[in-house]
Amino acid sequence: MKNLSGVLKRNPAYFSGYFLFVLILSVYCISINKPEGFMLINRFHFKMLDYFFILFTNLGNGLFLIVVMAFLFIRKKTGWSLQIGISFLASGLIVQVLKHLIHSPRPKLFFGPVAIHCINGITGTGSASFPSGHTATIFALTTLLSIYFQDRKSGILFILIAALTGFSRIYLSQHFPVDVLAGSFAGVLVSVAVYLLVPLKFFEKRLPDYKWQRQSINLRQ
Repeated sequence: MKNLSGVLKRNPAYFSGYFLFVLILSVYCISINKPEGFMLINRFHFKMLDYFFILFTNLGNGLFLIVVMAFLFIRKKTGWSLQIGISFLASGLIVQVLKHLIHSPRPKLFFGPVAIHCINGITGTGSASFPSGHTATIFALTTLLSIYFQDRKSGILFILIAALTGFSRIYLSQHFPVDVLAGSFAGVLVSVAVYLLVPLKFFEKRLPDYKWQRQSINLRQ
């Protein structure tokens, strides 16, 4: 029977990185009010970063996650693909329910005529800022991937990808920091719950013979 502590031990690098991410962002959101916290980040923007984050933010797009699922399915990691799909749907449902229940204007609408850094065709308006759906999606994906690929380097890579995708949502003026924090909660908690509660017979297939395979097998015992 899988338990929470066992899940956290599968990739300490990823979950330690996530706890640090939550700590930093939580302190930031508590210490600085919502408008000032956003504007502090929004002041720092450069053309090269614009181009980078316009592309990078797509890692939180559902289409990218579907591509990853298809790749895993082709690689005969059927259980992994199904768990990721279930996590995506469940976290997406939670995000959409919260978006409809909580009126939270996106930065462009919130600040109105006040000048903020916006990118034509990228920065959107509307009243569905909380929580960040892209952030929930990328954290749902990377959390499960970090559980499957248990080596330290993969954990660090996955948490950096997730954190940068979350930051891209603030940089592109799509969300406030608190939206990203909430989105990460939705993604991580749902993925951990799916791994614990959804038994898939294909899940425990042996991993490819990488250097970290022995560690993977030992952690299961």
